[in-house]
Amino acid sequence: MEEGKPRTDDPGRDLHFAVTAALPKAAPVFHEFASGRGYPKPARSKAAPMFQARILAMAATAAVAAAAQVAPARAQSNDANFCRQYAATAATASEDAIKMNPSCLNPGSGVHGDRKSHFDWCMRTSQQGVEGASVNIRRLASRCTNWLVTPEEYGGYAIIGAGQFEEPYGKTRGWEVSAAYSGRVFMYCVASNNAGDRTVKIGVDQAMPGDGRQWQLAVQLPSKKDWQGRLEIDGREPANGAGADVNGTAVWDWTIAWLNMGQLDALRQGRTAVLGVGKGDFDFSLDGMAAAISKVEECRARKGAASPGGALASAAPSPVPAAPVASDTPGATAGPEPADLVDSIYRSAMEGRDVFDKRTRAQYLSRQLLRLIVEDEQNSARNSEPGKLDYSLLSGGQDQLKIGDLQVTEVSRQQDRVIVRVQFRNIAFTGPAPVETVTYHLQSGDRGWRITNIIYNGQHNLLASLTR
Repeated sequence: MEEGKPRTDDPGRDLHFAVTAALPKAAPVFHEFASGRGYPKPARSKAAPMFQARILAMAATAAVAAAAQVAPARAQSNDANFCRQYAATAATASEDAIKMNPSCLNPGSGVHGDRKSHFDWCMRTSQQGVEGASVNIRRLASRCTNWLVTPEEYGGYAIIGAGQFEEPYGKTRGWEVSAAYSGRVFMYCVASNNAGDRTVKIGVDQAMPGDGRQWQLAVQLPSKKDWQGRLEIDGREPANGAGADVNGTAVWDWTIAWLNMGQLDALRQGRTAVLGVGKGDFDFSLDGMAAAISKVEECRARKGAASPGGALASAAPSPVPAAPVASDTPGATAGPEPADLVDSIYRSAMEGRDVFDKRTRAQYLSRQLLRLIVEDEQNSARNSEPGKLDYSLLSGGQDQLKIGDLQVTEVSRQQDRVIVRVQFRNIAFTGPAPVETVTYHLQSGDRGWRITNIIYNGQHNLLASLTR
């Protein structure tokens, strides 16, 4: 294992793709790497400076694109399941992107929903080439939508989403477990604990295609993107050769440590832990950690679904060939469809009515959001100071609001979860008004469709505001 790279517990795969053959000079380059929208790249070893890594990545991308035309066919029957997983991931990410922005369609770059085409290409291409293409397609989808999440270079995801892409899964021993999705593509499961105002997260992602994974520990501690440190459990190194040395990356004000399985077991069995990064130490209790890890394992096995039978498309790929997943499949939930429900919120506002007042908000918001809003209101009244929720739920801002050019669109549907995008202009003031984008996450339940989170212009979101 090279220093500075994340580890996975899938020893049969090298998740970090590389160039394996020289390209003909005339080979066309169809793929290009998207720069992403927030998550950093994995740390690299000292032997591979950033500019070298970029050159290798660009060459590898060219190799992936040219393989279908210039490389010899490499059909391997035992790769069929791997290629089904690749086809499901690539097609689903592409469909989500095209649904949000039709100009994302780009068959030459692999951004299309033809599962059979993805599958056939995979069967005649090296595994490393397929892994690289899987990352690249999702990066292109992220860039052209400015919404879908950019994966890490090894194919997985950082477990920090600030609630933006996370949906509640369950609770255990003081830890709240969530599943995260980029559109309909499952990313990770994570457990969070806020005891003593020291937030700790433990989670595991899915590196696609295949079933690679990387366990991650995240704490709120400033650090550099490529850091090295130590993790001690109960005042000593984790046993059984796991070692105390760790490395990882940083996302916003979070430090993420990539864990090996021995370190994970030590966290499961310990009482206290200290993560040392640079000159800073972050000590935290491991109370409930074992239960949290078990719940995260369950969540990941189910891809965040409430039951094994409700697993998402990324966990149980459709047979090949398969038709694209229908985004307008009607749900079984009674009441208005999600887009109609959200549209009614803004139509009511345009008529001077606020559906988020205390009398009617339970008809629109999830139980979790209702509980958090009530707690915020009570704390605000008790402390005689503004609460966390000091902006309009309709816009995410504090300015006077007059809605014009309203457009409401369902952009993603997966089982009992739907994403609805709202775009409008605030015409309360003179002069040109920019387009505002508000994204609603909804989930069906015993009371019909309810809002689980609201994201404002891709910058801040309701759930994160209430839980910070």
